[in-house]
Amino acid sequence: MATATASPRDTPVTVLTATAAFGLLLGWATYTLHGTTPLLERATNSVSAWIIWTAAAGALIRSRPLAVWGGALMMLATCVGYYTASTLGDTFGAGGLGSAAVWSVAGLAGGPLLAWAGWTVRRGPEGVRPVAGAVVAMVVLGRRSGWASPSATGTRRPRSWSSARGS
Repeated sequence: MATATASPRDTPVTVLTATAAFGLLLGWATYTLHGTTPLLERATNSVSAWIIWTAAAGALIRSRPLAVWGGALMMLATCVGYYTASTLGDTFGAGGLGSAAVWSVAGLAGGPLLAWAGWTVRRGPEGVRPVAGAVVAMVVLGRRSGWASPSATGTRRPRSWSSARGS
């Protein structure tokens, strides 16, 4: 749905550039703040922060197709920011390239869905908004439950089925 007056800030180049810049900053901040305090440890030792910010970015973008592209670009830029910071911090490690590739592909797959969900919660049809909000919540909860793969640093391991059941 087009508005009567379009802002020059809504051009695809401007929106995608801002999205990529924020993604790079988010990746760098995730690496840099990881482990500085217990609260920041919990906030940065998870992809949940990336998930929530990607959905928020989608909510801020007015055009649905642009939000979807922005979500993919933001997740990819976040991976680039994180792994560039880890390389500069000399902690990239032998398995870093594989982790970077896996998380980049995951971001390219999940980023559009998360940005769509953010866009839909804010601008989508009334009947679809709760579903879109549930998408973000399910991804965050699934990631925090321990069923997902370990973090990029390898310090957090997924729980086994027996420990998830409490046995």
